[in-house]
Amino acid sequence: MNAAVSISLPSLGVFFLLLIIPAMLFRYMNLRLNRQLVIAFVRMVLQLSLVAVYLEYIFKLDTMAVNILWILLMVLVANAAILKQSGLSFRRFFVVTYPCYALLAFCILGSFLIVLDAGTLFSARYLIPLAGMIFGNILRTNVVALDRFYSQVNRRDAEYIAYVSMGATHAEAIKPFLREACKAALGPQIASVSTMGLVALPGMMTGQILGGSSPAVAITYQLMIMVAIFLTSSLSTFLSVVVSSRSAFDGYGRIKKEMFLTKDKS
Repeated sequence: MNAAVSISLPSLGVFFLLLIIPAMLFRYMNLRLNRQLVIAFVRMVLQLSLVAVYLEYIFKLDTMAVNILWILLMVLVANAAILKQSGLSFRRFFVVTYPCYALLAFCILGSFLIVLDAGTLFSARYLIPLAGMIFGNILRTNVVALDRFYSQVNRRDAEYIAYVSMGATHAEAIKPFLREACKAALGPQIASVSTMGLVALPGMMTGQILGGSSPAVAITYQLMIMVAIFLTSSLSTFLSVVVSSRSAFDGYGRIKKEMFLTKDKS
């Protein structure tokens, strides 16, 4: 099959003009989102342009040391985004969450050796895109899980204290809140998996088909990445809450308010 048809930059620029439609809708509804809309798409264009440049370099270099360093950087950025969007202090939680995410990421990437040979997996053209898809889903599910967990603990702190005062261990006391957080984070993932192929074609499969792969090959890769994504999302959601919670409570079972971001604290 042929490779994907190239899109000219002038044509893409004209296509971008379609964003005038949602901009007009925002203005009509007085949503005051047009500034954020412009900033978001400008940032997207700049970031993806830079990605294209350095990925070309990394793909040509294709050395294991550079690939590992790049993955560690991806984990760092994902970890920082998760903590910030969850309202948690980066300085206080990074030391416990970063090793957790990094170790999990390398374990999951290593599991691809079940279906891919080492030469294929460890090449930059395969390893980095696979890592990117995994980290993107870690970010989404972990933000939901951490936000739900700590918002519920803050709102129902008397319930947590009651569990502890009745002799419950830390793990037992946080279990009801952990259950709610995991359900909120993973429920949409399960719904997405169950409707995949019926509601919409998934991204990896679509990209491979546009890139010239046969639908049969694209489906096998999509099935592989979906198993990896759900496995990573499930484990990282559970581990991030459990690991971070060990630093979020004092010796008396009270949540440390200084662990959370405020308008004047980070």
